[in-house]
Amino acid sequence: MSNPFFSIIIPVYNGLTHDLPICLESIWLQPLDPSQYEVICVDDCSTDDTRRWLDEEAAKHSNMRVIKHSVNKRQGGGRNTGVRAANGKYILFIDQDDYYHQGALRKIYDCLSVNKSIEVFVSDSAFQFKGHESNTLQLNLPFREIADSVEFVKRNGIVLAPWRLCILRSFYLEHHFVFPEFCRIEDVDWACRVLYYTKRMTYQPILLVHYNKAETGQTDNMYRNVEILRANTMAGRRTWDIAKTLYENNPLQQTIFNVAEMYFNFTCRYMFGMFASIQVKQNIIKLIPTQKSRFKLVNMAMHHTMFFCIVSNLGVPLFRVLRLIIRWRKARQLSD
Repeated sequence: MSNPFFSIIIPVYNGLTHDLPICLESIWLQPLDPSQYEVICVDDCSTDDTRRWLDEEAAKHSNMRVIKHSVNKRQGGGRNTGVRAANGKYILFIDQDDYYHQGALRKIYDCLSVNKSIEVFVSDSAFQFKGHESNTLQLNLPFREIADSVEFVKRNGIVLAPWRLCILRSFYLEHHFVFPEFCRIEDVDWACRVLYYTKRMTYQPILLVHYNKAETGQTDNMYRNVEILRANTMAGRRTWDIAKTLYENNPLQQTIFNVAEMYFNFTCRYMFGMFASIQVKQNIIKLIPTQKSRFKLVNMAMHHTMFFCIVSNLGVPLFRVLRLIIRWRKARQLSD
């Protein structure tokens, strides 16, 4: 498909069990002519019937393409593959388990048709639990003029999620933006690179994405996992390195350092709910750059590593007992 306005890129893995049909349906229902957008689904070695289903769906829509990886590259790899295949003037990313708000792409199209020099257009999202739709804007940022990234962040704070961004493809290719591949939590350092080079960006309070959050208990259990905590720490480390090198002498350098430190603090907090060998925890903590953190827990982990690892392991059974007590008290209250 030649010269569509939007290229919508969806990394896919076992999409039939992650609401991919709902995601695609929300795109087909947008009030745009099919010639104005293309949909690129990048299948990352699905093990269910997703590949066959995608081929059938593509046969129904001339503006849909399916690309199939021979090696699983995770979400970052899927996005990179999609960008390389894209023909649109602007690039959009959406995850397979989320969906677009009705009419959102039309509103963004109208905005960008008037302001053609915008490099990064920031829209909004609604966080919700599956089956409980919300239309509440998560950001609703106050500053809505076109500005460079320094002014934008100064007025609005930092915005990292790729699925809120609509990016001019020529700008994207000019600066060779690439997501880390073969890893989890691949978007934070990518977003920091995009932010560094952006000279013309704006936010508009358009609800674009309905983002389906995991239940709190599921999120807690997921992050009490060695590989995910290691990936979280590596995301912080990559962001720290970007702040130290790319953002040197940039007014936003401390902001980017702060983003990295949030990831390190997150790792240390969740270690208290995860039982693992001292050596495993020490190896994760070693990934954190040696510096004075604004978070006390991170400082403890770096400068008193053995003590931190022992205490965090001792805390696991304590947390379990406390959780049982809380559940028991809630059950008593309900019975009363």
